[in-house]
Amino acid sequence: MITYKDDNAYQQLLSPDPVSTMPHPEKGKALMEGQMVQEKEALKKIAEICLNAKKPVIFTPGRIILWTWEEGAPEKARVLRDLAAAIGAEILPIMDVRPDYPQMRTAVEINPYHGDLVIGHNKYDVAVFMAVDCAYADVTLKIIKDGTDIYTIALCGKLGHVDATITLCNAGIAKIDELIEVINEMKIRGCPETRI
Repeated sequence: MITYKDDNAYQQLLSPDPVSTMPHPEKGKALMEGQMVQEKEALKKIAEICLNAKKPVIFTPGRIILWTWEEGAPEKARVLRDLAAAIGAEILPIMDVRPDYPQMRTAVEINPYHGDLVIGHNKYDVAVFMAVDCAYADVTLKIIKDGTDIYTIALCGKLGHVDATITLCNAGIAKIDELIEVINEMKIRGCPETRI
């Protein structure tokens, strides 16, 4: 359930000062709730959070699940579906690039869900961002962090996202498969209760 924060720090997002001084995670590490931790610890926490979620959602670019023109899209779509099945999450495509209005080429362009707006109007408690373009993910995560108490997880193939509650960097197919293994093992052993 969404709990809106009392003070609105929206003006801080527009200021020339840096919004965050938090460093990106180093290779083999993750950023978890503001602390640099080992990647294995973060994978366990992600599994625990996702398995205890009431209504998790995975946001991913449409180019991964709607089209196959990107190299490796079928493999990425497979691991995405496996992750969603493991945690019982919805998959929602988000925009890749804004179409050129008014002459939109619908065969190759789409303007689907905006992550921050979808979260603001639904009862998601955990949002996983997977393979989302970094500039878009950064802005969306800042808005979500400032306006809601939703637990955000960024599985980034590049540097990671400091505004997510947990972020992994260099999270490719092998890393997501490793996360799915941790989730499945935790299901077998029994997942500890975690308040989100």
